[in-house]
Amino acid sequence: MNITADYHSHTTYSHGKGSIADNARVAHEKGLDFLAITDHAVRHPFIGVSRKKYDAMRQDMQDVQKNYSDLRLLLGVEANILGVDGDLDVTEEDVKRLDILIAGYHLTSLPYKVGDFFKITCSAIARYAFKPTKKQIERQTKMYVNAVKNHKIDIITHPGFRLDIDYRELGKVCADYGTYVELSSRHRTPDCKGLEQLLTTDCKFVLNSDAHKPENVGECAYALELAQKYSIPADRIANADGKTLVLRSKQ
Repeated sequence: MNITADYHSHTTYSHGKGSIADNARVAHEKGLDFLAITDHAVRHPFIGVSRKKYDAMRQDMQDVQKNYSDLRLLLGVEANILGVDGDLDVTEEDVKRLDILIAGYHLTSLPYKVGDFFKITCSAIARYAFKPTKKQIERQTKMYVNAVKNHKIDIITHPGFRLDIDYRELGKVCADYGTYVELSSRHRTPDCKGLEQLLTTDCKFVLNSDAHKPENVGECAYALELAQKYSIPADRIANADGKTLVLRSKQ
């Protein structure tokens, strides 16, 4: 299986270690057809990208794109899923200014509602000491499900990272709404049990690096190993062997 696109990478606009130009150079050297720049959205403290920077990022990307005729750069953002209602820290107007929208849960993101801090953030912290309850898992799963239902998310990133969820329910809603599920090499999620649940549904996958350093762009070893271990059919992997995403956010 040949990975021909990486739809999740970070730059110095958030807390990546390289510039857009650095990431693009590595993607070109590794023969990728597509690379998405998806820095963290605004409610990720200290590192989230202000909406005011979108135009500067677009111009930066366009300048870099001139150097690569065989690599397509996409401007995106990794939005934060912020609570049980599936709130994101991007607006419809933001999405119109972007090429791709990916979204995931981050423990340090700031929810809009105080109640979500106790319902989600505290549960995420407590899981390091206590086994999550059935109610907590249902609530955390509902957060993902509502995010997919209420927003045109192209990819759910590192599903279950720092949270226990029902992967089968996530897979079903992603299949129904046309959102891809990321196999994350950086965070090594989902795990084997989670992938087994996802494979009982019709969801499709993307194998991403979540690169925070330029040299890691296109590095999807864990995701590839998982895909091969479970013999995921090639037609369910959207960034392998020259296939491209069907972007829900642009429909």
